[in-house]
Amino acid sequence: MVGIPNSGKSTLINKLVGKKISIVSHKIQTTRFCIRGICNFNLDNKFKSQIIFIDTPGIFLPKRRLEKAMVSAAWSELNQTDKTVFIHDVSKPFDENIKKIINKIYRIKLDIILVLNKIDLISKEKLLEKILEIKNLYNFEKIFLISARNGSGCTKLKTYLANVMPIHSFFYDEDTISDLPQSILASEITREKLFKSLNKELPYNITVETEQWKINSDKSINIQQTIYINKNNYKPIILGKKGQNIKRIGILARKELEKLLESKVNLFLFVKFKKNWMDDPSKYSSVGLNYNA
Repeated sequence: MVGIPNSGKSTLINKLVGKKISIVSHKIQTTRFCIRGICNFNLDNKFKSQIIFIDTPGIFLPKRRLEKAMVSAAWSELNQTDKTVFIHDVSKPFDENIKKIINKIYRIKLDIILVLNKIDLISKEKLLEKILEIKNLYNFEKIFLISARNGSGCTKLKTYLANVMPIHSFFYDEDTISDLPQSILASEITREKLFKSLNKELPYNITVETEQWKINSDKSINIQQTIYINKNNYKPIILGKKGQNIKRIGILARKELEKLLESKVNLFLFVKFKKNWMDDPSKYSSVGLNYNA
């Protein structure tokens, strides 16, 4: 699954898998590394299909080290996949930047499936105009019209992909929904709540790490996380007056973690200043990014 930032890749993958495996926010470049979501689909009484969806960072012109690593990860996945799905937010222009990306994909993959997302945001007339415009430019393998938010068209996309998967034994157990370790998913959930709660106040360049994960005798889980910032003036923004912001963020993250883990969670959040965390190779390797991309 590839596309520019905020095209709806993560929302779509969560919908197709049926559970949350990737975080979502209005902040651009929320997805920082590739995440595999596993969907087991019954074709009929005899056959099953396992689709491994790969959520990739949005493709854009990177400037900083972290951005270069993210975009490099997205491109590298194309060489290893059976199908490439390009997701376009149909409410946005099909501009030269998108054409450049698609042309580059065609140099790697001969066939591209186009998903026009957010069809609920534009009129049918404008949608038809957009489809005609695109069909005049490219000969896509297939075009799907969907709304990842409300699920419209998602079953058709999933059914098509299930039928075109190559014949092979399953790569994952049928009860596995993602290759993402729980500790990293927990960190991502907290990062999502930070972005959603503080929105424009909070800078893009923060990270969250799960430092401790302890399962208690009553099956509850103690999770200790550190929010790393690279400027000291971000700390009061995250903490808020009398700690109100971080308390609210902690509650939101804890509730979602309890739902995902199906267990009581005790979440402890700390904020630490680390000036050059974005230049720490370990922060990249831990999530499969290439520090030297």
